[in-house]
Parts: sequence; structure tokens; C-alpha cells
Amino acid sequence: MSRPMQVLAVSCAALVAAVAVLFAGCGVPEESEATESISTSESPFPDKDAVQELDLEMRVPQAIQSATERGADIDFAVLDRDTGAYFSNGDTVPVETASISKLFIADQVFHGADLAQVPVSADDMASLTTMLESSDDFAANYLWNQYGGNDIVTTVAQRYGLTATAAPWDGQWWNTTSTTGDIVAYYTRMLDGAGGLSPESTATMIGLLRESKPVATDGYHQHFGVVDALPGEPVRAVKQGWMCCIADRWIHWSTGTVGVNNRYIVAFVSREAIHYEDDMERYPDTAVVDVTDDSSAQHARDTVTGFVSMLFPDGRID
Repeated sequence: MSRPMQVLAVSCAALVAAVAVLFAGCGVPEESEATESISTSESPFPDKDAVQELDLEMRVPQAIQSATERGADIDFAVLDRDTGAYFSNGDTVPVETASISKLFIADQVFHGADLAQVPVSADDMASLTTMLESSDDFAANYLWNQYGGNDIVTTVAQRYGLTATAAPWDGQWWNTTSTTGDIVAYYTRMLDGAGGLSPESTATMIGLLRESKPVATDGYHQHFGVVDALPGEPVRAVKQGWMCCIADRWIHWSTGTVGVNNRYIVAFVSREAIHYEDDMERYPDTAVVDVTDDSSAQHARDTVTGFVSMLFPDGRID
């Protein structure tokens, strides 16, 4: 999905041309195995083996250092719903959500139907499906405008107690801001029923996230991070997000639930400097250019996947 890149780093021409959006979608029916993914990482960080014998707390600084060396800052939060164990770094840092805000859009649609005690209309359900499974930006634009725009984020944040989540300053859903801590809280409270969704609506949302497609509507490979790094976790419901460029940096989110009964809730967000092997700076204007094969985008996706791989080198969360 191509879409207008964020305003902090666009040319005047790009501002005039910007019309679309860029992010990613999600997962597979309850307890079923996820769709086969397209690997986006040729080689995770070379120091992956160095963390093999370390416990998770000791892996974190190693992974952070490796990401920093690649020009990236990565924040994350991981919750084990069974034990209550919580690991994080930078989980209070607000970042533009890109397509992660599509979760809030979907939640508001389902919540409205729950309150009215009516099913979601067939047309809206079709938009929800392509928006969550394939991160379709046109579907997101339609639902955003139909269901209240900025009020969607404000209302969902209030219902779920997401104190670090804010509506976009410019009315564009991709400029919603949130933190990895709030995103983990959102998934957790949705599953617990604390945000007001009915069990049926929650099951439908998770089911759509479990049907995540390897390639998004716009051709972007969206299974970086959680999916590619955790091949030993076939049961997952994921929502991805990406865009360029905020302050000359790529943003990539990888979030969702992992494991049987949605045991683990995870959220990772990376902000990485534009990187080209030939050291030439070319601006990947996602508003007017197809960045599917852009090498800086590939580098940034690999960073997220490598980071998750370093935290969980066996390819599963344990």
C-alpha cells in the first residue's frame, strides 16, 4: 500500500503528490497454523549465535546494540499472559503508528455493531477483512471517514485506558501516535474484554489477524519481524505497520499475539536511518514511489527480524 509519507521529511512536490498510505496487516483462524510467509531476511544479525546461551534479560542489550550499529532504535514490549512476565525497552516512547492504527479502526467498527446489536454490514466486513489481512489503505481510508476519523482513536484510547495513545495531529490515521506498551495493553485488554468488545467481535478480529497475508495489497512484504523471526510459533495473529519517512527514518512495527490461546503479546517498533549499500542517499518517497524492492526498506525490515531473532534465537518464545 502506497501512502503519503510523513510530513517531517517530504519535499514540496511530494506534499502535492501524496495521496495514499503504507503499512501492513495480519494472521490465521483460531488455533490454526499461519499462512506460509515470504522470508524478508537474508541474514539476521551475525551475532545471533552469541546470545544463544543467554537468558532473555541478557539478550536485550545485545540486540539493542546490534540494532544501533545498523542505524536503528528499537522499542519493544513482550507480555506472557500465563505468568505475567513482562519484558520491555522504551515501551513509553510515542511513535507514529502507521498501519497499527488499523486495529483501532476495526475495533470501533465492531464495537459500534456490538452496541447496536447488529452484525457489521457486508460491505464494511469486506473492508475490515482486506484492511486487517492485507493492510489495504483504501479500505482504511473508507472506514476512517465513515466511523469518525480522529474520534476513533480518542474513543478507543479511552475505552482501553491507553494513556500514551493520541489521535493524529493532521487527521490522517497513519499519524496516530502510540507506544509499544500501549499496543501490548490494547491486545491484552481486547482479549480480556476490558475494552468493551464482545467475545464474538474479539474472536472475529483475532481470526482476521491470523489470516495475515505474506504480501500486502501494495506488494510490500509484510511478514518481517514476528513472523519471519519466529518460525517455531505457527499460531499467531499479527498486525504490521511501516512508512517512510519521519525525520529521514523508516518506521516499521511488528505486533500481535503469539502462541496457543494468544499466550504472548508482542509489540516491536523500529526507527531506522535510510540506508543504501552504495552510501548514496536516495529518498524513498512512499507517496509516489513503489518501495517494495527498495534496498533501504529491505535493510530496515531485516533489522526488525534480526532483533526479534536475537531475543528468541530458537525461533520461538520461551
